[in-house]
Amino acid sequence: MTRKCFYIEDVEADGGLIPLDSRLAHQIEGVLRMRPGDFVEVRDGKGGGWKAAIEDAGGGKLGVRLLEKQHLHVESPVELTLALAFSRADRMETVVRQATELGVHRFVTFRAQRSQYGLSGPQAEKRVERWSKIAREALCQCGRTRVPEMTVFSGIDEFRNRVPDWGSEAGGTLRILACEEKCEANLHVLRREHPACGRVLAVVGPEGGWTAGELDLLNGSGFRSVHMGPRILRLETAAIALLSLIQLLWGDFGDQ
Repeated sequence: MTRKCFYIEDVEADGGLIPLDSRLAHQIEGVLRMRPGDFVEVRDGKGGGWKAAIEDAGGGKLGVRLLEKQHLHVESPVELTLALAFSRADRMETVVRQATELGVHRFVTFRAQRSQYGLSGPQAEKRVERWSKIAREALCQCGRTRVPEMTVFSGIDEFRNRVPDWGSEAGGTLRILACEEKCEANLHVLRREHPACGRVLAVVGPEGGWTAGELDLLNGSGFRSVHMGPRILRLETAAIALLSLIQLLWGDFGDQ
């Protein structure tokens, strides 16, 4: 049976009835044809998961009653941050959805020199709201318990200045830069140098590629440039391939 899992932001785990907003009630009753007495799963996006039952909340409304706390082990053992230069909206949304499924802890975006646009102020807030909605949908689909953090920076300088907030390589965070240029390192080399790693910051550039100055800037900030094979990958392909390989080498796709 397919899992029926739903995101509810404010969950009070006291066994009381949680009223559902009209959108979620319509999805459960009108789209999924579920009725009072049916069982569902609830996520709060902060690490909590519960088994719950649909109930009639009165007045033609639906609610869910929490039955038991679920002890789930679905989050990645690697605290994984994906930093992505701004790209086309549809491609960014694809990456957000699939990166959430792959266990990303934090999603960071910024404007690179070859990005086609930048985001700031209300425009950035609106885009983050959209990405957060997509991430919540992906969370319910894949059964995760935590919604990835979302952060927008104006440019690569602001991003680089905030890198220390997520630790240094010496402190356990491995900084990886996906690069189309010829690189000395690949992920196998990094795995040999760092057989165990608890935090990874992976950066993928814009559709037009990095400039030489950006590569120098990031390499000078402790990032290890790695190549992604002999073929030129689209941004969303490169991002998902890199995340999958990281999970294989250090995360929950491998033998950790």
